[in-house]
Amino acid sequence: MTAEASPRIEATRRAGRARVITLARIKLPTWSGALSELTAELREDAGLGEGAFRTLFPTDRDLLRAVDDELLEEIAQRVRAAAESFDPAPHADEELPRALAVALADARPLDWSSLNIRLRVRLLAASTGAHSEEVLASERAFLPTMLEAFELLLSRIHHRFTWSPALGVRVVILTYERSFESWIMSGRNEQSFAESSYIKHTLPELLLGMSAPTQQG
Repeated sequence: MTAEASPRIEATRRAGRARVITLARIKLPTWSGALSELTAELREDAGLGEGAFRTLFPTDRDLLRAVDDELLEEIAQRVRAAAESFDPAPHADEELPRALAVALADARPLDWSSLNIRLRVRLLAASTGAHSEEVLASERAFLPTMLEAFELLLSRIHHRFTWSPALGVRVVILTYERSFESWIMSGRNEQSFAESSYIKHTLPELLLGMSAPTQQG
């Protein structure tokens, strides 16, 4: 193999992975079959043989982790974007946590499709006998990215973590997911989640409870 060929092969591999992950994200929200059936359908749709597919995803669970990793990266990016665009100036200090929670909801770090995918990923992983620790492995792998985004978010209200940052981030993500799911399942519009009790009351209290003011000036 020439030195020039290696980057081309890696680029082709990355493109192949991205295509399969995109196809998986399209199918997962409504998928009701087994994980093995999903991967077989994805191989066919992507035009890949078994051997080529396994060079990209050695096991079926590797595919699930790749999908979840991509979603978690997107969540972190949207949390970071919400923090960077948040303007604290129009708000009194006591209003800042609620205003920040609303800004986060408006950035839509999670939508109905991505929530559905994460739920399906957990169900499919569990159906293969994966232990809960294994199911959470990808979330732990992305904690540094998540921590950076949430530390920036808290800094916008001049706060820092007092809880273990990893615990704080996981609590926010899990409670946000559960509340968002309940909001949608009760017939509300996902775009109006900023009006929910979770965003107006629970999340601001969580942010204050897991943090403390930083020294100013």
